[in-house]
Formats: sequence, structure tokens, C-alpha cells
Amino acid sequence: MKRFILVVAVAVLVTGAAPKPKASDAEAAIRHANSEFSANVRAANAQAIVDNFYAPDAIGMAPNMPALHGREALRQFWTGFLTTGAIELTLTSDNITVRDDIAVERGHYDLSITPPNGREVAKDKGKYLVTWKKVDGRWWAFEDIFNSDMPLK
Repeated sequence: MKRFILVVAVAVLVTGAAPKPKASDAEAAIRHANSEFSANVRAANAQAIVDNFYAPDAIGMAPNMPALHGREALRQFWTGFLTTGAIELTLTSDNITVRDDIAVERGHYDLSITPPNGREVAKDKGKYLVTWKKVDGRWWAFEDIFNSDMPLK
């Protein structure tokens, strides 16, 4: 047994092979990030959304607007969006594909917004695609695109 461990250790050193990130580790981190993201949306905390979810060089692609480049643009978007009312957001990962330090998540969302003036609750559902990258042991959203399944009114 000791000989087997020694042979494996030498093979790793010689080939430079390092353990690859486990897909389940990435999936768990991404699902946790999504849960925290939704909690921060409910709390209307744009700062926490951006600082804890997006990579510094992230790109957000929201519907009906140009791409948002970097945390400051993303912070402005989320700050404005979160002033529309009390928001409930559920993110559901449908598939996460991991390759080395990159992961692609495909999922769907359910959204409801209760306006501050008590008007009718607005509901939306749609899909999203997020490219994640692992930097210094942490998974960050690098590219985030989402759009509605609902018809335009």
C-alpha cells in the first residue's frame, strides 16, 4: 500500500497533474451563491449582490439594454432595479457544467415585484445562463444573461 501511494505521488509530481476541481464542489458553491443572491435581492442590498456574486470584470446582459461592464455598472443596474418594490426572486439551476476553473450554469427564475404604492404584483419567469470562473478558490459570476419567458404587453 505504501508503495502504491508513493508511485501515485511520484506520478503526480512528474506529470504536474494536480487534482481537478470536483464538479460537485462547483455546483454546491454556485447553488449557495444563488441562494445568497436571492436573499440579497429580498433585502434590496445591491452592494452585497455585486460584491459577493460578480467578478470585478463581470458582464451583465439584462433585457432591453446594452451590456453592463464591470461592478460599477452592475451596481447601478441592481440599485435601480431594487427600488421598484419588494422583490422575491427564486433562482433554480437546471444544469451546471464544469471544466477546470470554468463552469456554465443554465437555469430558470421566478420573480415577483410588489410595488411600493400597493398596485398589482408584477410577476415574471424566465431563464438565465451564467458563466462562472474560479479565482483564488472562489467561484464568481463572470457573464450573466437573463431574459423573460413572458410575452411583451
